[in-house]
Amino acid sequence: MTSGQNPSAGTSRTILLVALVALLAVVAAVVTVLVSSATYSPGVRTLSPKTQVAAGTDLVDPYAGLVVRVPEGWRAESGDLVFGTTVLTPVEAVEEAEAEEAAADRSDGVVLVGQLTDELFDLRNPDNQQAAFALASGMGQILLPVPGRPSDESMEPISTRVGDGWAVSFRVLPAVQQGLIGPEGALVYSAVVGEGAQRYWLTYIGLPGDGTVSSPHADWADEIVERLRPAEASYAPLGPGEEPV
Repeated sequence: MTSGQNPSAGTSRTILLVALVALLAVVAAVVTVLVSSATYSPGVRTLSPKTQVAAGTDLVDPYAGLVVRVPEGWRAESGDLVFGTTVLTPVEAVEEAEAEEAAADRSDGVVLVGQLTDELFDLRNPDNQQAAFALASGMGQILLPVPGRPSDESMEPISTRVGDGWAVSFRVLPAVQQGLIGPEGALVYSAVVGEGAQRYWLTYIGLPGDGTVSSPHADWADEIVERLRPAEASYAPLGPGEEPV
């Protein structure tokens, strides 16, 4: 009897090969998941401040005559606001708030930008360091109306295309348990730049300011301030009551 290829042996080898390929695919998938989990904690992905701001888009604030960088993951609106003329809020927080109809309670942070006016600081005082400190203290009390104490204070010079100035930041640690600020505290940041009649400010409130995309640290706000620049002539600052064309 002539020895030939055993059909059952060939079938077994084929099945074994298919099983081996499937096993390798499962191993590769598991490795991918493990690497991803090691790189990013569950449900939270962060970007460096420079990357998040650089990946954003520019917004023209016609009321202040400024171009403001809107970081990746944030949205912006300009108008005649209670404080300033541009407001930035996290996209994810806004979408969750709209879904739950509770915008005031859900935002992880807010950025306000505008031209410095007598309503915020005595314009006869040219000291941007004092202006930034006064703005941070005042805005902190208004936007975070809870008993607390400042911690991790910082005051640094900062340069922009609309002029030089100062940036002030600190963390507010709550003195009592309440619903607005958790035990980890909140971040308060203010910067004032420019000189004379062309002085501008930015205030950032981070809840809790933990470094995530929707609640970044103070160096993220520095990146936005450093990218402030004058708008084109056609977007000269509007006067009181004027509306953009």
